[in-house]
Amino acid sequence: MITMLDCIRRVAPLTKAIVENAEVNTDALVNYLGSDINRINEIVICGAGSSNTAAITARDFMEEVTGLPVHTFMANQFNHKSVYNPDALYIFVSQTGTSTLVKEMVYRMNEKGCFTVAVTEDETTPVGSRAKSHVNMGCGYEEFWFRTIGYCTSVVTLMVIGLRIALERGNITAAQFNEYLGEAVKAADNHPAVVDKAVAWFTDHKDELIMADSFVIYGSGTLHGVALEGALKILETAKSYLAVGYEAEDGLHGPPLGFPVGTVAIALNDGGEDQWMGHGIADYGKHELGQAYVFGVNPLDENDLEFEVKGGVFRALEFAPAVEVLAFLLAQGVGVPVLPIGEYQDHVSGQYFETHRG
Repeated sequence: MITMLDCIRRVAPLTKAIVENAEVNTDALVNYLGSDINRINEIVICGAGSSNTAAITARDFMEEVTGLPVHTFMANQFNHKSVYNPDALYIFVSQTGTSTLVKEMVYRMNEKGCFTVAVTEDETTPVGSRAKSHVNMGCGYEEFWFRTIGYCTSVVTLMVIGLRIALERGNITAAQFNEYLGEAVKAADNHPAVVDKAVAWFTDHKDELIMADSFVIYGSGTLHGVALEGALKILETAKSYLAVGYEAEDGLHGPPLGFPVGTVAIALNDGGEDQWMGHGIADYGKHELGQAYVFGVNPLDENDLEFEVKGGVFRALEFAPAVEVLAFLLAQGVGVPVLPIGEYQDHVSGQYFETHRG
């Protein structure tokens, strides 16, 4: 039977396929925009759940490479906006394309005459078919509601969209475009090694980890999105822990004051300028909470999950499997079944909330 871990491992080849088809998959968007690609003065991304955390993960790079302000909104935040820029490109992300409010927001922006593009698993999805353009997120069919493939391929696809816009606007050269894509390939090549290391690390620390009460994950820049996604995965997959994700600087402010013993702090560390924040969070957690870990480079001790980071601007793809493996193995460790969609048992929340429909 296919497991969630199998899906996590599938990310690497799918990432390479997205890279290989980067221009072909974005041709429709470029053709739709035409000369208006130079009129765009903002990029706005709307999604929910993992689509939103993917947007947050990709946002900083998209802004840097295009030279345009990039803003991300949960669908309901977007719904409550009162000012919409008529010269923005509005990107709507939904893996299955059935997110109810995202679909309604596509309608709204179409009615306003704005530039709209959907990023979904297929152009025939409700969201994909209603936007004025579509870019396939390259995830294929994912067997679990607990999205791991879709999160990673959404990140890659959004970054590729940013690269293609930058290329067409003259912000980068063709050589630079290909150089960036080469970093995505390096991240994909390293992905399996991170998965294996995360599995081995969890095995070594399983007894302590499953006894935790809660998890707090910190990351800066692109890793902020990974922290948010990791917390989401622990919540929805293991169903036994409170989990929250924070931007790294929040580890230097109020939240840590409320963490009791039993909280596991995780600092995602790529060795960048904010490393001192992650090290401070992990050091505090190791001494005051009993459990804390650095994920990534420059560990503090032998208990941390150390792995190389090779993917440059695409490094989020190397950190994602670390938190996804943690979520899946926590579920297994406490005996929570992680079932494919066809076998998934409806959750009680379904009696109260309808967030997706065709």
